[in-house]
Amino acid sequence: MLEQEQRALDILAGLAANPAAPFHEWAVAAHILAVLGGMDGVEYGRDEFGNIIARYTSPAIAAMPDDEREPPIAFVAHMDHPGYEIVRRSDRRSDRVSDAAAEGDADGRRYVAQALGGVPAASMRKRIPAFVLTPTGERLRAEISPLGDDERADGDDARLAAVTLAEYAELALPAPVIFDLPDFGIEPGENGGTIRMRAADDLAGCGAILAALERLSASGADADFFAVFTRAEEGGLFGARLMAEAGTLPQDTLVVSVESSPLIPGVAQGEGVVVRTGDRAYTFDADAEQVFSAALASIRERDAGFKAQRQLMSGGGCEATAFAVFDYTVTGLAFPLGNWHNATTTIPDPDGGVDSEYISVSDYLGGAALIAESGVSVAARHNSPTRRLIRDIPDDVRQRMLGTSGG
Repeated sequence: MLEQEQRALDILAGLAANPAAPFHEWAVAAHILAVLGGMDGVEYGRDEFGNIIARYTSPAIAAMPDDEREPPIAFVAHMDHPGYEIVRRSDRRSDRVSDAAAEGDADGRRYVAQALGGVPAASMRKRIPAFVLTPTGERLRAEISPLGDDERADGDDARLAAVTLAEYAELALPAPVIFDLPDFGIEPGENGGTIRMRAADDLAGCGAILAALERLSASGADADFFAVFTRAEEGGLFGARLMAEAGTLPQDTLVVSVESSPLIPGVAQGEGVVVRTGDRAYTFDADAEQVFSAALASIRERDAGFKAQRQLMSGGGCEATAFAVFDYTVTGLAFPLGNWHNATTTIPDPDGGVDSEYISVSDYLGGAALIAESGVSVAARHNSPTRRLIRDIPDDVRQRMLGTSGG
């Protein structure tokens, strides 16, 4: 494995060690800021909503007059993952967390939690191992279980569950509750194996963008490249929507959502990162997509076997739509994802299970490589292979059409 590929995996493993839920992304954010701090030539900071924005502009591009520069390109991924948020104590005495739970006073350990994002319905119907994440990063062992009718209050959202701590602890509410699944692991197999982690969606996007940015800045490549890491995507694209509304990125920026998106017919793991033509809500922009056409051609000059797919990934929405609605030019990339949102069957299935998400190692590494190459391919989109193929009409065909026009 190449050193830069191992580095991309190390970055992802580091991110995976920092659990998050919507509105509770502080640990992931701190890790990303630390990684950015080790990069030369990269400016970075946070906006008023807590989104992280980093930018690398090569000296050659920075010296160009504005009217001669191509638009910058921005790659966007979100830091959160579906989970729960404890909102109040339960009046009911706590259930046992497990057979190994300590004996003694059971009062004060049971709470009511609200689902944040598309958690599996099964997690509201079954007993699911979990932990409560404290502001210091401590993981307090807990269990999610069905909420009793006597624990519901007037006006409660239907998507509630009970959370019971294994041991009594004082909590600062609201407190995030996260499925107790392995942070990160790689299973050997075809195409480099399979990455299994609690939250590939969307730490894989964050990791691939960070790895690409690091390569560009370290090599001094000619690029004008934004790396954007947003908050509260799972609750409704909130970080991206607020950022797009504020016009934080220059309006001419080509915005690329990098997601881990559920497998759909026509997409296979191990066949490459997906060039995403749209999501469940929006069709993306053909001009922005030509950056990938040019980048893929460049990569395949060096590696003829480089894999990529192209598909409208309709399984879910993504942040490209948030920027498109505010008149940015957008496109997307997606890693084909198994066990989307930790659901072993489908998210609405009450009889399903909760387990790690998984993506292909080769898809992830190929995605990081394509992002890096795309950073230097913005200008090449004007003469992409796709454009050339359609634009260059053979003379013999032209003459034949003229000769048989019937005019």
